[in-house]
Amino acid sequence: MARWTKPAMKEVAAEERAALGLTPMQRFDPYMLAKEHGISVYPIGELIASGCSPDAVKHFEVIRPKVWSAALMPVGSARFMLVNTGHELVRQRSNMAHELGHHLLEHEFQEIVLGDDGCAMFNATLEKQATYLAQELLVPEDAAFKMAFRDQPNEAVAEHFGVSVQFAQMCMMGPRKVVQRYRAKKGR
Repeated sequence: MARWTKPAMKEVAAEERAALGLTPMQRFDPYMLAKEHGISVYPIGELIASGCSPDAVKHFEVIRPKVWSAALMPVGSARFMLVNTGHELVRQRSNMAHELGHHLLEHEFQEIVLGDDGCAMFNATLEKQATYLAQELLVPEDAAFKMAFRDQPNEAVAEHFGVSVQFAQMCMMGPRKVVQRYRAKKGR
């Protein structure tokens, strides 16, 4: 497993955004990046046409949508992604960015291990890396600093970048603290 540093992951995200023609302040489209990497994206509901049980799809989309968000799946050397359309669009976008993070960081596919509760258990380090890269794809730190200096609330950041208010808050926490310390030193 490669040892990824935050600066290296930030650079990967910046390169991918630049390849899509995006500045740090522009909204990222995970579908565009998936297409750029040859990754087809399918809503879970489309599995019914391929023989998946409608009850299974209903389970994940309606009955227990929080159990499963998105998955990057290997098919030989190719990849495809399944997305739970039972989630709000902002959550689908962050889920896709997270899965694209695994792809961009070249994480190897792990065998699925189920815990006592029947839920999958994952490598925490790989998950943190994919989450950080998703943050940099969706709300780059440079953009978060600009928004922090402009005193933009989480709701405005969320709207601007197409993420949930909770995701915006997570991305803005560090930059806001830095801006607050900077202003305290400058006596503003």
